[in-house]
Amino acid sequence: MVRGGQIEQLTIDHSLAWALVENKTITPAEAKEHRFKNVLWKYLGSKEIGDGPEVKPIILEKGDKFLLCTDGLTGPVPDEKLLEFMQTHPNVQECADGLGQLALDMGSRDNVSCVVIDVVDN
Repeated sequence: MVRGGQIEQLTIDHSLAWALVENKTITPAEAKEHRFKNVLWKYLGSKEIGDGPEVKPIILEKGDKFLLCTDGLTGPVPDEKLLEFMQTHPNVQECADGLGQLALDMGSRDNVSCVVIDVVDN
């Protein structure tokens, strides 16, 4: 989510690498290159899901932007570049298309999907 010139990640991958980060075994930077970064331990349909997906209520504010995307985008493109790109491309379709191309230009070898949502009124 982009709000007030800041970017905040609202969800996490439930990968084995991220579980190691949460247990302070490795750093977030190490998780990006870890051999288990794409091995999920919790996903829809698994026994570990429990009562369902995690839900975090967000109070929307005019001007908020949400980026729903795959790790094919967030893997190669650092948060600072995502923020800068989203701030300089106000049209949501052009922004989503451009982010996909940015990921490819930065060497993404994974599938890249993204949707940009702009809150125009609360």
